[in-house]
This record gives sequence, C-alpha cells and structure tokens, in this order.
Amino acid sequence: MNSTNSQAALVSGTATVTTTGGTIGGPAAPAGFATSGGGSYSPAPTNQAAATDPYAALAQCPAATACPTTPAAPYPSVNHISGNQTINPGVYTSIANLGGTLTLNPGTYVVTTGITISGGKLNGTGVTIYLACPTYPTACGTLTAGAFFADQTGGKTTLSAPTTGAFAGFSIIADRNNTAGVSVSGNGTWITGGGAIYTASGKLTATSGGKASFTRAVVDSVETSGSNSTQISVIPNTGTLSISLPTTAALGSAAPGGTISTALGQVTVSDGRGLATSTWTATVSATNFTTGTGTPAQTITTANVSYWSGPATSANGTVTTTPGQNDASAKQSLNSSRPAFSSSGNGNSSASWNPTVVITIPAAAVAGTYTSTITHSVA
Repeated sequence: MNSTNSQAALVSGTATVTTTGGTIGGPAAPAGFATSGGGSYSPAPTNQAAATDPYAALAQCPAATACPTTPAAPYPSVNHISGNQTINPGVYTSIANLGGTLTLNPGTYVVTTGITISGGKLNGTGVTIYLACPTYPTACGTLTAGAFFADQTGGKTTLSAPTTGAFAGFSIIADRNNTAGVSVSGNGTWITGGGAIYTASGKLTATSGGKASFTRAVVDSVETSGSNSTQISVIPNTGTLSISLPTTAALGSAAPGGTISTALGQVTVSDGRGLATSTWTATVSATNFTTGTGTPAQTITTANVSYWSGPATSANGTVTTTPGQNDASAKQSLNSSRPAFSSSGNGNSSASWNPTVVITIPAAAVAGTYTSTITHSVA
C-alpha cells in the first residue's frame, strides 16, 4: 500500500489479509495498518518504501497494437438476456448479460461506459477487457469516471488472458485516469480473471459474498465488506505441478511366508500453478518384485504388495489434504493403480507424506534380492 496516510489500511471484524510467501506493508506501516474488532494481517505489516507502478510504460488504447480499430462511433451495445451468444473483439458502448451465457472470442474488448453481469455468465479465452471513457479514442481526462465492470446477483465471469501480444497476461485494463472500478457483489458471484488487473485510478471491490481472483493486481485501492465468504485473491501463476520422491529404498528382508512392512521415504507434491481453484490427485502403481530370471518362484506379484499413504507429514498453503489411505487398516493392494494423496484449495502449495509398503512373501518364494519399480504420478 503506497499510501502514507495514518490509516493506509484497515482490517476489521473477522476479516483477514494474508500473504503466503510474501510481505504486507508500505511507507505507512506498521502504525498506519490498523485493525479493529478482531481483524488481522498475516504476516504483520512492515515498513517498506512505496512501490513503483510496474505497468507505467504499458501502451494503452488506442495506441497499443492489441487495441481494436473497429467499429467506428457510435459504438454498439450488447444487452444479452437469455440463451447463448458469442461476440467478437471490438469497441462497445456497453456490454450487459442478465441471463444465459455470453462468450467473448479471443481479443481485446474496449468498453466506453460499462459492463454489467447480473445473473448471467461471461466467458472468454485469450481475452482482455479495456475500460475506456465515452470520449474514446481520446483518453480519459484526469480523474474521470469512465467505464466500470460490475459483476453482481449471481453473475459469473470466467476469463483467461492472452498469452501473446501487447496485452499478454492482462485480463482487465482501465485507462490510467479512469476512476470507475471493478466490483463483484453477492453470494455465488465471482470474477475469475485468469490474468492481471490494472486499474491505476480505480478501486477493486468485493462485497456481500462476492469473490474476485486475479494473478496480479495493480489498483488505486481495494475494499471488501459484508459476508465472511467475501474474498479477493491475488494468486501468481508462476510454476507447475510436480512430484518428487526417493529414487531407491531398501525394504528389508523376511523368510518365505513372512511379511515386510517398510516406509518408502518422503513423497512431496509441489503446486506452483497459482490457480484460484487448485486440485490434484497423486496415484501410485507398482511392478512385480522379481529376482533372477523372474520365474514364478522368483516373483512376488503386486497382489502381494499393499500400500498406505498415511497422513500428511507437512502441508503448506491454503489447501485441504486427503490421504489415499489414512492408516494401515486402509492399505490397498497395488495390483492396480491406487490413489495415494489428494489436495484441494487455492494458490501455491505443497504436501508431503511418507507411505508404507507391505509385502507378503509367498511360501514358495526362493531366496534372492527382489526389486520392483513403484511409480508415483500427479495430475
């Protein structure tokens, strides 16, 4: 928060401001980051120099190469009420969806007065929405209330940003002088930006249970209020989903007819995708244990090999982890692929567990050193 005001930030009631793997602060911190009635910050705000606008050099419409040049004024309006409709990139006076599904084809949509999604769905892949002013293509005058974006009353906006071009990575951009903001309001209402929001003079607002999610937010101010389910999430999309595990493990020995039960070592799934809704499931499979030439007497089939994951040994991030098999009583044979672990939540996270393999050695098995490949994968 670049403000130097004595109350640059206020968190009250049951509200929380949380960052995972980052910091909270600004030139007014810590004294200017106030709380009341149980509000909290995590971690505690620290004094930091004001940040510069990372997008100060971004070319805006109509100069940017990503900006549409048609149609000419007077610009059309879209008022969708029901059913399905698809529109193309261009310049619009307004866009409204009061029901059904409105789909945006890939490209940039310049709007001069506002977008209202109320009860309907707005979907777009590879889309940037640009909030201009009625004077477009002339830029907004200093501190002018131009086009707004309002998602309300169960409206659902799901966008993904372009991956190439002048506006790559941006879901919503406002003229730098446009003070009209982006708002989401009401239970069951959401904006999933799928990219960055940049409104240098506008406010990002979530109220009454509305949810907004972007990969980066550079805005004049942020405000949330109302229901406990109200949420603004800024979740960087910086990485991938990966799994790491021991390369080898010695499982011990036992006589024919006996049983071996040994922990394999720590398995860790790291989710760096930064998704607003992130889920994954890890699975496990195995090959037969064999020695020598793998004759029947030299083989312990996967029907004799069981697996249980146990609970998480560590978990980081805003997630709920679920073991595939919580304890030994839930162990499963590896004669087919089995669930090992799963996670659901949002943002970057990781989870680890130390699974146990139980091998029942057939009475007819011959002596030898038996090996198998146990494979964990995640998706």
